[in-house]
Amino acid sequence: RRYPKAGKERSGKVSSIDIFVENLNRIGERNNLKTYREMAEYLNVTEDIIKHWQNKSREPTLKMLDKIGDRLKCPSCLLLQKNGEIFGNADPVKNDSRSALLFNLNQCFKERGRQTWRDKTALFFNFVSEDALKSYFRKSGYKTPPLRKLDDMAEALGKPVYELIRME
Repeated sequence: RRYPKAGKERSGKVSSIDIFVENLNRIGERNNLKTYREMAEYLNVTEDIIKHWQNKSREPTLKMLDKIGDRLKCPSCLLLQKNGEIFGNADPVKNDSRSALLFNLNQCFKERGRQTWRDKTALFFNFVSEDALKSYFRKSGYKTPPLRKLDDMAEALGKPVYELIRME
């Protein structure tokens, strides 16, 4: 096998990076990409970043998921969905996972009656600080959560991660 198999975390739950790596492998198999270099060229990223993703020492950013989704003509949320329909889309896609995340978080806050930053932060059992949460919503100089943080946030909200970045 040319790429490592995706595994499970200690909790027994499959993480977003595991699903992403599985989907990378599907992309490689579907397009007959036999090496890291071929995969990197196909996705227009560096060979090193492919290696880091495959061994899970780094995670793609939301912006990078969007770039890959745009390249594949699929919604980037499908890259984090087990067996997502990442193939067969003919129409160009312009992904914006950050906007989708903010919209979906605001929907969750509204549904749960969370209006203050303190109340919103409490949904995440303080593993997301108030300052970090505010930084996700800034107009400029914003931050986006890494996949492992999105995993935790999604679990706290009782949703799969891909739903947090899916546009309706």
